[in-house]
Amino acid sequence: MSASIHKGVVTAVVLILVVFQHFQVTALGTYPVTIGLFAGLILLLLGSKRVSVAALMVTLSIACVPSAIVQIMTPSLRGGASTFFGTFCLFVLAAVIVAQYNGSTVRTSFGTGAVRGVFIALVTVVLLAVVQVVTGARGSLAWFNLFGEHQYLYQYNPHLEFNPVPRAAAFYLEPSYAAFIVGSLSVMLIVARRHVKAAWILGAVGMLAIRSATGLLIFALVAAVALIASRSRWRLIAAVGLVLAGLVAVPYLSGRLDSTFTTGSSAYYRLIGPLQVLRDTLYNFPLGHPFGSLRDTVADYGILNGAAAGDSLDNGFYVFVFYFGWIGLLGCLALVVWVARRVVLAQRRASPGGALVAVWVVGSLFFSGGVMLPEFVLTLWLLFAVHHSSAARELPDGQVGMNDALVDRHDNLQRR
Repeated sequence: MSASIHKGVVTAVVLILVVFQHFQVTALGTYPVTIGLFAGLILLLLGSKRVSVAALMVTLSIACVPSAIVQIMTPSLRGGASTFFGTFCLFVLAAVIVAQYNGSTVRTSFGTGAVRGVFIALVTVVLLAVVQVVTGARGSLAWFNLFGEHQYLYQYNPHLEFNPVPRAAAFYLEPSYAAFIVGSLSVMLIVARRHVKAAWILGAVGMLAIRSATGLLIFALVAAVALIASRSRWRLIAAVGLVLAGLVAVPYLSGRLDSTFTTGSSAYYRLIGPLQVLRDTLYNFPLGHPFGSLRDTVADYGILNGAAAGDSLDNGFYVFVFYFGWIGLLGCLALVVWVARRVVLAQRRASPGGALVAVWVVGSLFFSGGVMLPEFVLTLWLLFAVHHSSAARELPDGQVGMNDALVDRHDNLQRR
């Protein structure tokens, strides 16, 4: 396959992964299978030059060994073996994908075609989000749920009767996941140093149309880190733009944050309500619960999500603690330390790429409890792949595959 054809294929597959990520084609048991899953796996094959065996063994060990011990000690009886193995397989697949986050596995030529696809996808998603808000404010649902009966899991209801200016969900299940996609695509372009101004503008417009509190806060944190670490001549203008965008978003965010301790609110269900579940998990199940037991266990607590009790954890950090106990908690703390270290290094070296990736990836765990779902993990793989391939193209011959710290050092020297 020639380089030009390869780039065109990568561009097309990236666009399919993003746009059709929640287009459901069938179901494997209770698990919905989407076009995004197939596109993501194809993209993984196109962008990887080898399998990182060491990383694969580590991630598989982390995902499998504790769960096997837990299943032997406290077998999951309520859901049966099928629920255990269903969740177990998702974690194994996620571990295989995460193992490819290593920069040494990414083809250097992958970035060019991927970045083109990312930019087209970002424009498409943000445009649809804006159209949904504008037409929804006029009482139309025509631009929502474009996939119809193929929409992943269920069709999104913007509840126009309560929200005269609806929150956009673009092509996705709900606004929070749309914010995850918009933010991920924007950060990809920013760290690749391609269409950077457009990425910031499109990201901000998309976040304001979607109005995900989590998305707005994490995207603002990414922007703040970029400003702290950057020495660009546009720094002052960017700071003014961030402040203006903040002034627009503050009234909405203050209302959402005020509801954090209101029983039944989205923020309460995501952050406060499950704390009792985690406390009991750490005390009674120090190695975590058996795979597949989350829904039954959470349902027992009767945590209100709106008017009805929920049966999920809409927070990736909480999912890790639920399934891995104290090991999961220590892992979450390690992720926070990793982010802090990357931010400090970025500020010292004025090279924010690695820090922006770290902030967004760890912050993304707040978006959803489906952190083991392949579509979610593959989107983050694309972010790492774009970052590593873009950094590798700037390195001298013979230095491709160096670690992030050396890449940052090289970038800093080039700017001097």
